[in-house]
Amino acid sequence: MDGAMSLASAAANCRCSRVVFVGNIPYHASEAELRDACELIGPIRSLRLAADQATGKRKGYAFVEYADDETARSACRNLNGHHLRGRELRVGLAARHRRRGDRDPVGLEDAIHAASLVSGNTPPLDSVTRFLATRSVPELREMAAAFESAGAETLKLLKEHVPGLAAVVEQVGHLLTMAAADEAAEEAKSKKRAAAAESDDDDRRAKIGKVECGGFKDKMAVSAVGVACF
Repeated sequence: MDGAMSLASAAANCRCSRVVFVGNIPYHASEAELRDACELIGPIRSLRLAADQATGKRKGYAFVEYADDETARSACRNLNGHHLRGRELRVGLAARHRRRGDRDPVGLEDAIHAASLVSGNTPPLDSVTRFLATRSVPELREMAAAFESAGAETLKLLKEHVPGLAAVVEQVGHLLTMAAADEAAEEAKSKKRAAAAESDDDDRRAKIGKVECGGFKDKMAVSAVGVACF
């Protein structure tokens, strides 16, 4: 990246996916309620609620596709924190399916993406974005926990009186939502691979069964029937 271009400028020009990850969905909320909430931002092309394949039980998150990048970015800014059945929805970008270790830094690309989603007229400082880029997901979770431990009222006062703090808190939240989207996507991929492997095993067993039924074992059985006992 050109050093003359600030990270804030890069974030402002960031192009995001049309698909967003929506987490922290109440289990008793209907699909229609979630759809209505998402369509407050704009028309959606598809909505996929994650559920356990064996039990059908919902997992509390979904993937929602909007018509274009701008609408998806608007959803990340304006739908994140929206109350649905007593819970605050967590909304972030979903099209970043990269595997990383738990202790690896989130990276500058993700930090810039998160900065692009911060609401308000004051973007996060470049120095903050660079610092967060060097943090791992567990470290970011510790930061978020520290913010929450201050209490809602105290945190509100701090945001009002400490310049840039509100942007930092929101940027950390977006990074964690993006990490959750990555984890959900990786889990879906793993299940798909496992299902494909199981299907291959079933096909292999079926082929072996056909060979055995029409091959050597049957011939041996026929021969045995034709042998008289003395």
